[in-house]
Amino acid sequence: MIFELKRDSHIPLYAQIATQVRSMIATGTLKVGDRLPPNRELAKTLGVNRTTVTTAYGELEADGLIRSHVGRGTFISAVPAASPSTVKKERVQLSPMLWNALLADQKRDSWLNAMMHSIRSKDTISLAYGLPQADLFPLEDFRRCVDRVLRREGRELLQLGMSSGYEPLQEYLASQMALSGITVKPDEVLITNGCQQSLDLIRRIFVGSNDEIAIENPTYPGAISVFCGNNAKYSSVPVGDSGIDLSALEEILSQRRPKLIYTIPSFHNPTGVTMDIAARRRLLELALKYRVPIVEDDIYGELRYDGPSLPSLKALDEYGLVIYINSFSKVGFPGLRVGWIAAPRIVVDYLNAAKQKCDLHASLLTQAAIYEFSRHGLLAKHIKRVKRAYAQRRDAMLEAMEKHFPDEAIWNRPEGGMAVWVKLPQSLNAGEILLQSIENGVLFSPGDHFYSNLPQYNVMRLSFTMASPVLIEEGIKRLGAIIKRRLLSLRKQRAIGRAEERRALV
Repeated sequence: MIFELKRDSHIPLYAQIATQVRSMIATGTLKVGDRLPPNRELAKTLGVNRTTVTTAYGELEADGLIRSHVGRGTFISAVPAASPSTVKKERVQLSPMLWNALLADQKRDSWLNAMMHSIRSKDTISLAYGLPQADLFPLEDFRRCVDRVLRREGRELLQLGMSSGYEPLQEYLASQMALSGITVKPDEVLITNGCQQSLDLIRRIFVGSNDEIAIENPTYPGAISVFCGNNAKYSSVPVGDSGIDLSALEEILSQRRPKLIYTIPSFHNPTGVTMDIAARRRLLELALKYRVPIVEDDIYGELRYDGPSLPSLKALDEYGLVIYINSFSKVGFPGLRVGWIAAPRIVVDYLNAAKQKCDLHASLLTQAAIYEFSRHGLLAKHIKRVKRAYAQRRDAMLEAMEKHFPDEAIWNRPEGGMAVWVKLPQSLNAGEILLQSIENGVLFSPGDHFYSNLPQYNVMRLSFTMASPVLIEEGIKRLGAIIKRRLLSLRKQRAIGRAEERRALV
């Protein structure tokens, strides 16, 4: 790589380095998988301070263009752009504004955004996202529901409304939760813009600057971004085959007294495990003993394919300990951004006040439309349809993994949810495998992104909802071949190393 640094320019040196690396990636000079020089080495070559290179690399990593692996180096991670012949060459205008210094310290984990661009390719098989497949959306049914609510109350729905939500939807959700054993009144339900906002609102009213929470490890990355960013205090609780480790949790509760416990008890993201009834009761006992509220994320609860249904923590809760969050995103349409929180009235009042400061209220039109869709039985019909499809796709993935994955790989059989959690031999790095699989047209989620602490790099989450059984078979076949080749290469390297050691002894 050749850099041209203008030391008399008003543009900082780190910005010049970052801009020139971006240009090399855009023109194809640097390609996905290429290794960048170590910070110290590049700093010496350019005659700059090591901090300058570190800052430049930080900018590039924040943009999702590079990725650093401890002990391995820094690699280009962006999806290859168009070939150099089709790239329009134009002068990159450097900004004199030091935005990085002005912005608040926020961790930007853009790996999913980078892969979202890849998914648009027709040749890409996506096993990366826990999302519904758009081909299964009943568009005509939903369009008719939108038309009906617009004709019936369009003027009201396009006007400013109540922060707590669309009242008929609150009443509907309270009645539906009652069917599953959850007793709440409509005014104990707050409509939000999805579970992500629900988590953010909960953090705002519960977690102060010196407070901490107990969070599962691994867990949903969106929860990590809310509860574990910006110098937040948190305790990571391991997740085992039966869900959150209750012994580890009790030790944390007795010593640190966190303000909240965050858990996904049903079809946990990313591991897919489900807490049994005894574990659920024990978790509630611990919450009562130490007087720590539980945030129950039940977003996958409806997506059960095998086994008996289990009551939610909220349904088992006799003392008002559980703050329950859910959404239409997994069972319905994630683009609508309609979720809800069910909690004691005093908590909902505080959440409502926090929501007013954020966005006043969720879209009334989308709330009314999903209510109309649900009250006519169309949501229940849609859920039955997608559950049949997803169960078939899960089984197709498990069968393909049995056929194509190496014996050293370990995975579970989730009874529901949207993904399978895979553990590879310790010598493999899922992030490095991802770089190769992208080149082979397959996407998945490396497991280290799901950890708030002590990440494991030999795990991966494979989602089965967004690809057909045929594509799942092909994707797993390609991925299995990559893993096997990598294992074979490592075995050969170890054999060569042992041979060299024997020669040295002779």
